[in-house]
Amino acid sequence: MTMSITELERSLRALRVSGMTATLETRALQVAQSQMDFIEAFSALVQDELDRRRSRLIDRRFALSGLLERKNPKDFDWPYNPKIPKREVLELAALKFNSFDGTASSRSPAS
Repeated sequence: MTMSITELERSLRALRVSGMTATLETRALQVAQSQMDFIEAFSALVQDELDRRRSRLIDRRFALSGLLERKNPKDFDWPYNPKIPKREVLELAALKFNSFDGTASSRSPAS
């Protein structure tokens, strides 16, 4: 049974996958114009949903935090306190850790 775009959107809303619903038409057009095959488009739809959920989770966490504004480590006034290790802080903020055999490790020795 083939569903129309409207029926698909209604079904996706019922499944509570708003990220997919928001980009369904765009992905369908990309497939129709042969810019992507089905698996690529489906992967993109799943990634759209994951991105939407991640973004909403961050928004909820920020709202619950009670902070007045969002700050980004890149906006920090680094010259104000040059003792703060900029590279290490940015690396930590980007969640880049040294990894050996799948486990994260810090640069400081274990106590």
